[in-house]
Amino acid sequence: MKERKKAIINILLLFLTLVINALGALGLINGYSQKEVSDRYLTLITPSPTTFSIWSIIYILLILSCIIMVIRSDNDYYKNVINRITSLFRFSSLFNILWIISFSYLQLELSVIFIVAFLFSLSLILEKLLSIKSKGHFIIPLSFGLYAGWLFIATVVNISATLVKLNWNGFGISDTLWAFTILIVAVVIVFLVNVKNKNAVFPLPIAWAYFGINNFLKSSQGFSGAYPILEKASIVGMFLLIMISIFRFYKNNYKIIPTT
Repeated sequence: MKERKKAIINILLLFLTLVINALGALGLINGYSQKEVSDRYLTLITPSPTTFSIWSIIYILLILSCIIMVIRSDNDYYKNVINRITSLFRFSSLFNILWIISFSYLQLELSVIFIVAFLFSLSLILEKLLSIKSKGHFIIPLSFGLYAGWLFIATVVNISATLVKLNWNGFGISDTLWAFTILIVAVVIVFLVNVKNKNAVFPLPIAWAYFGINNFLKSSQGFSGAYPILEKASIVGMFLLIMISIFRFYKNNYKIIPTT
């Protein structure tokens, strides 16, 4: 019974988080939408606006996950999940809200602290889920794998936008070289992290972001093809990330996370 109560509180907190996110997206928190803030501090690794539609998929999956945890709170697997991740999920929701508010108020330096804490809490959730035998249950690892993967690239872009706001000179290194380096290093980090979290869908939102970065670099609303080397790097990075995901599915016996 206590697991059901925890799950109900979790879903209420998720809906509160969704409301704050919607207010931020509509520009109703401080008069600036998240897109407007992002456009104000544009970077060479900012994805195209349509790329952010992935939030809808992630939040739909999270809603389904939370509903299932309420309905099946007496099931051993879901009971274990609820007890293991509830505290971390609540922290992640809190950091999500604080991130949206600070970002909307143009406090990007503060938003970096919150988004890093947000990402860290989701990373710990993936570790907790890995320690629970999924027994064929896939919705929870799928939801949080996509969530954490997208937050990884969102964190990278958020930090980059903050450096733009601070007028950081990059130690005299060109913006193009920095962006190229970030695109390559991020793929390496994803591979290393994926070795640990073993979640096969974790790299996919990042691959989607690389596709969005490529589109924005080429589009007239973005950089109009002014950085061909970054276009190539983003496409290569996207394919490498997809290959990392496929490799992990194979290693997991075609499951999102190992079941044994």
